[in-house]
Amino acid sequence: MNRILVEVCIGTSCHLLGAEDLLHALENLPAEKQERLQVQGITCLKACGQGPNVRIQQQVFTNMTPDKLLEILEPYFCSEGGTVSWRK
Repeated sequence: MNRILVEVCIGTSCHLLGAEDLLHALENLPAEKQERLQVQGITCLKACGQGPNVRIQQQVFTNMTPDKLLEILEPYFCSEGGTVSWRK
């Protein structure tokens, strides 16, 4: 099973704009969904004014909220290969 790489920016701007809420949303997922994720904190995605920011499978998403993050991740959980194409 391929794991879904989710990188949450935890730099100063993103932290102040709610990055911790994103991490809590991921921590509160059911265990079977958490097992599909590889979550990493990173320091900057170069979009500080649009945070909090998340990179999922090499695609950057800005102005992230917990609900938006879970909505974006849902197709990955339904996909066997763990690859989904998204437009920002």
